[in-house]
Amino acid sequence: MNHYFRRFSASQDPTQLLDPDDQVSTPWGSSDHGPCEKCSGAGRVRYRCLSCLEREEPDTGCPSCAGRVTYQDVCPSCEGTGSVSRTERHGVSVFPTERGLYRYLLEREVELGDDDVVLELAGKRSDDLDLDADEGALLVLPTEIIDRRPSDRDVVDEISARLRA
Repeated sequence: MNHYFRRFSASQDPTQLLDPDDQVSTPWGSSDHGPCEKCSGAGRVRYRCLSCLEREEPDTGCPSCAGRVTYQDVCPSCEGTGSVSRTERHGVSVFPTERGLYRYLLEREVELGDDDVVLELAGKRSDDLDLDADEGALLVLPTEIIDRRPSDRDVVDEISARLRA
């Protein structure tokens, strides 16, 4: 079974993610419906797997991109219709690698604070598509919490410096 990575609050109980009723993802901020900003109504977007971009070599076994790294596909936000009508998705948002998770957060200028931990989860892939699948995010139905640890500040700093360069 594959392992996946997710940012989580250290003050919360991660076992809540094992409850099927809590295995739902929604967008950060408001969940606007209407014209799709991600694809500008075209229904297709460029995908780039942040986990494989953070590897030395693309991984043909990557559950997000199968080693393609960048490619065009159906927009995950509007599901190809050009208009966002469904923002709640079945599953917990994760990344195939911890480095991919860090890059995703850094590109969005999310500060990793003392209250943030990284969860390593095992679970079954959801049949649903993450709203940020075009960045390599996946949805899983967690069955086990493998590890809970602080963010790796050295890796975060290394990725951050490279993104600023």
